[in-house]
Amino acid sequence: MEKIAIKLDNYEDATNKFNELVLSDELASYIEESSKHTLNKEKIILNVNGLKKKEEQEEFNTLIHSHYQNKVKQLNKIDKYDDYFRLILLLLGIILIIISEQFTSLISELFLIAGWVVVWEVVYDILFTSIKRKRDLKIVKKLANCQINYENEIDK
Repeated sequence: MEKIAIKLDNYEDATNKFNELVLSDELASYIEESSKHTLNKEKIILNVNGLKKKEEQEEFNTLIHSHYQNKVKQLNKIDKYDDYFRLILLLLGIILIIISEQFTSLISELFLIAGWVVVWEVVYDILFTSIKRKRDLKIVKKLANCQINYENEIDK
């Protein structure tokens, strides 16, 4: 269980200055940075200090959970389309390598190099970019379902 402390002077500190229905980028970055080392933890708890009104607490709960649920959907969509893109690039690389076998000159070498570069980019994307995104998705899923505790007495 990982606890992240958040101190807010008021509810507006948690929202985007242009749209109060959107989590502020600064707070989202802080929460995500603080959550980076939580991969082995089963859940994340946000300890919020500064929101005294029950309505503000409920709005903050909705704000946090909806922000990270939307981020989960976005990352899933990126993964889906990224898989299609990788498959197309892999096929293109294989086709370029096969075409290189048909020539015997400099053009052959160019097609061979281009084919292997494309194949390498697909492998690199799978090994590094995709793994990082999947790790981020695990953290964001935990944040989408995180428990939020308030440290002030509730004013009704």
